[in-house]
Amino acid sequence: MNYHDPDDRELKRFFNSKAQVVVVPDSVQLAIENSLSSLSEQHVKRGYPMKRWRWAAAAIALLFVLSTVSFYTVPTFAEMIRSLFVKNHPDRGLLKAQELGLVNNPHIKEKDKGYTLVINEAVADPTRVTMALQLFDRKGKHARDKLVLGDVNHITIKDDQGNTVDTMYDMGFTNDFYYLVAFIDEPMQTDKITIEGIIESLGRTNEKSVEGNWNFSFDIDMKDANRQTRYEELSGSYTTPHGMTVTLKRLTRMVQGVRFELETELDKAALTRSPGDLWKNQTLSFHFETEEGEEIHSVNARKSEKKYSLMTSDHHVVGNGKVRWSYTFNFLPEHEPYRFVLDGYTVPELDGSEISFKPSSLKVPKSFEILDDKLELVGASLEDSQRGDGKYETAVSFYGEMENEVTYDQWRAYEPSGKSYDIQYRGASRYYKDTLPDSWREGLIEMGDRSMQQPYEFRIVGLKQIPYELTLVREVVDKRYKDPDWSLMIK
Repeated sequence: MNYHDPDDRELKRFFNSKAQVVVVPDSVQLAIENSLSSLSEQHVKRGYPMKRWRWAAAAIALLFVLSTVSFYTVPTFAEMIRSLFVKNHPDRGLLKAQELGLVNNPHIKEKDKGYTLVINEAVADPTRVTMALQLFDRKGKHARDKLVLGDVNHITIKDDQGNTVDTMYDMGFTNDFYYLVAFIDEPMQTDKITIEGIIESLGRTNEKSVEGNWNFSFDIDMKDANRQTRYEELSGSYTTPHGMTVTLKRLTRMVQGVRFELETELDKAALTRSPGDLWKNQTLSFHFETEEGEEIHSVNARKSEKKYSLMTSDHHVVGNGKVRWSYTFNFLPEHEPYRFVLDGYTVPELDGSEISFKPSSLKVPKSFEILDDKLELVGASLEDSQRGDGKYETAVSFYGEMENEVTYDQWRAYEPSGKSYDIQYRGASRYYKDTLPDSWREGLIEMGDRSMQQPYEFRIVGLKQIPYELTLVREVVDKRYKDPDWSLMIK
C-alpha cells in the first residue's frame, strides 16, 4: 500500500479505526496490507473509478478480517451476563445495568511486547465496580493466565477527589476474559470515579515474566447510576430471650445491589457475660423468604442447602453494646413483599469449662461434653513448633462436634504446677454435620475429618514436654444463640 497516496492514507485510517473494535492478529494485519498492495490497475474494469475499486477491495478485506478474527474474539460482557442467567446463576445487578444502559465502553487498547490489553466493558454504581479485561498475544489468542494482580500489577478505583476507594481483583469464573470486580463496603458518594491500572509485568509466578507498559486510566460518570439509588426506611424491633435487641433501619437500592442495614444492642446482663471488647465480635444469622416461605438469601445459616448472594458485609460499634450492621446483596425483591427472619446470633462470652486428662491414657479415646459441644481426645504428641523456631510444642489431637461457634474461642492449658500456656487451633477441615435442607438453625461444626483420619489439634505453645496430667480450660466460648423467634414482612 502506498501511504503517500491520499486514497491509501484514507484506507489506512479506515482500517485503524476498525482495529480499535477488534484485536487483529499481526499475521492477519500483514496479509491484508499485502493483498491491498498487490492490486494493480490492469485488473480494474474500464470505466470503473480507481478510488471506488480500492474501496470495494477494502470492504472485502474488512469482511476477511472480521471472519478471521471471529476465531480469536471473546464473548462480550453482555453475552457473559446472559450466559450467567441461562446457567441459573443470574447476576441481576449486571442485567439491570445493561437494561439501564449503564455498561460503559472506555475504548482501552494498550499494546506492548506483542501483548494487547483491551477493555470495552465496565459497570459501576455506588456499591460495586465490574470490568471485563482481555489480554491477547501476538497471535490474537486470549492469554487468560498471564496477568497476575498484586504488588506489581494493580487496578485501583479513585473518587472525584482523587482518594483511593478500593482495589479490583479477578473473580475468575470465566476463561473468556479477566472478570474484575470491587465490592464497596461503604457505598461511594461521588459523581465520577477513575479506574487506574498499573500493568507492567505479564507471566505466572513459575515462568519468566514479560516486562512492559500496559498502564491505563479512564473515568466513569456516576451521575446516572447515582440517580438510580433509592432509600427505604425500615421499622421493626425485637429483643431476644438473652438480651439482644435487633432493630431494622434502612434499605438502599442501587443498580447492582441492595444494602440492608440494622442495629443490635446488648443489655447489661449480656454485656456482663461478654466483658471488655469481647462483645464486639458478634455475628448474626438470618434469612429472607417469600410470602410462601421460599428462601431468597441466607446469612450464616447452617442448613445443608442454602441460597447465598451476599456481596459485602460490614459492622461497626456505635455505642456501648450497640453495633450497626450492613449487608449488600445481589438483589432483594422490589415489587413483592418478602419476609426477614432472625435465625440466631453469636457473642463471645466468659466460660471456664475444663477438660482434665492424662495424656498417656489417650491411647483409648476420651470424650467430653461442655455447653453442648462434644470433644473426643485421641492423642498427645510433641511436634515442631508452628513458629519455626526449631523448638517443640505439645499437640493434643481431637475430633469435635460443636454446637457453638469456634472463631472467637479462647483456650488455655495448665500443668499440675499451675503454669499455664496459650493454645492455638490447627486443623485441615471444618464443615457442618447433621444439617437439614429446611432448617436454618440446626447443624454442628465438625472439627477434624474422621473419614480421612485427620483430627484437629490443640497446639500448646511453649509446652516442650508432655506432662503427666493436663487441664484445658475454655476461658471464652463463642456462644451461639438459636432461640430468637422473630420475623417481619418487608413491603
